[in-house]
Amino acid sequence: MGRYARRSIGAAVLLFALAAPGFAQSPPKDQGTLEFYYGRYDISDARFTDVYKKGGSIQGLALSSALAFGFDFYSEIKVFYKTGALTYTQEKTTFLLLPLALGVRYVLPGSFLRPYAGGGMDFYFYYENNPIATTLNIATGYHMTAGLYLQFGKNSPLRLNGKVTYTRVKATEDGITIGLGGLEYGAGIAIVF
Repeated sequence: MGRYARRSIGAAVLLFALAAPGFAQSPPKDQGTLEFYYGRYDISDARFTDVYKKGGSIQGLALSSALAFGFDFYSEIKVFYKTGALTYTQEKTTFLLLPLALGVRYVLPGSFLRPYAGGGMDFYFYYENNPIATTLNIATGYHMTAGLYLQFGKNSPLRLNGKVTYTRVKATEDGITIGLGGLEYGAGIAIVF
């Protein structure tokens, strides 16, 4: 057996030995959350902001489920809507974005403050309507997020959630690529179950 194989097996045995006690523990008290979210989303592409101006409100729902060792699986669906004016004709145009995010995050255990960080995949369903064209499509990308839960009380099922997310998503229409990702920040209320 080679040195690399012995080291790999040794590392796997060590990781299992460290993780095994965690499997024997009772399941975590918090099994998951249902969250209501409101924030601001700034799409960073200059071509987008020329038509729709910078930023706008975004709102949505999130659902998380506890995994093991402080990790959560989460899914979010949000709505972002903008109206603008075409750059040359100044005719009205509307844009609807439905971001769906799936990811994993680590929530630092604590009693009152619980910071977290994670990342995952994004699926952006978008619809644009103006006199030139109507577009309905999907784009994929990824995101990184960090935030902080504030517990109301020791046994309260409510938490405040503040977070910042950076998303990178690119959409291509008629040979033109536009970045639909950007910086998002906001707050919400989580119901713990």
